Amino acid sequence: MGKKAVIGTSPADLSVDKMDRFIQREERKEQENVRRYGKKDLSKTPFNEWPIDKKINFYENRSDADKFKEKYPNYRSWYDAVKKQSGVYHTTFVDWTAKLRDVMHNMYANHTSVKETVRILKQKHGIY
Repeated sequence: MGKKAVIGTSPADLSVDKMDRFIQREERKEQENVRRYGKKDLSKTPFNEWPIDKKINFYENRSDADKFKEKYPNYRSWYDAVKKQSGVYHTTFVDWTAKLRDVMHNMYANHTSVKETVRILKQKHGIY
């Protein structure tokens, strides 16, 4: 007669059991770390390591001023964008806006967009 079949778990069931044990072990480690060290402080972790839901929440809740500061981190980058958008030759633009230095700094401080700044410069100050 032939051999009797051994009753037991199939290889697929064994791999599922191993994965379940691994997941449970990782969850226990995480709970132990939270109990021992407290929750992770996202302010100290780099942005690219944040969980995806926190990243989405961060981008959805940004104000217009935050977006402006990210796009133009300093006055010089904003000024160059305005200069390029205006279409005026760059040395001419620099000469014409030299006397409007305070106005330009105020527009940057008020987070005025580049397009709006060019429109204001054309209408009110005659810079074409």
